[in-house]
Amino acid sequence: MKKITMLLVALFMFAATTPSWSSPIFDNDRPIEFNELPAQAQNFIKEYFGKDKVSYALIDEGIVLKEYKVIFESGAKIEFTGDGTWKDVECRYDAVPKNIVPAKIADYIKRHYPSNKITKISREYHEWEVKLSGGLELTFNKSFKIVDIDD
Repeated sequence: MKKITMLLVALFMFAATTPSWSSPIFDNDRPIEFNELPAQAQNFIKEYFGKDKVSYALIDEGIVLKEYKVIFESGAKIEFTGDGTWKDVECRYDAVPKNIVPAKIADYIKRHYPSNKITKISREYHEWEVKLSGGLELTFNKSFKIVDIDD
């Protein structure tokens, strides 16, 4: 009985911590209207992408987590957490808005890669990932120290 209980707990923990995009079983993407996004996400879009037109927005409702994705006509994409905090910004043909890039990361890029622009930025709890127009991908820790460079 103890083993069955432990197995069920382990399966639940796996399902709860597995991102919903990684398994088609938990894929619950559905289109939503702009006004259905959390207020924080709407404000972010208005402030940094106000001139770009939203092509569509999706909500991904997992078992535990909820995430949002917004695609613009320009090809830019933003992913938001359930509360509307941005977690990933990708601009296909332009640089990401400068004001969302932490100053220490922007300074590092300016010093070491002055001819490149940031085309994608992602943040997780413990790291930041940045993709440059030249193709390099840089990873910074939460203290904004470079920890990896991938080409």
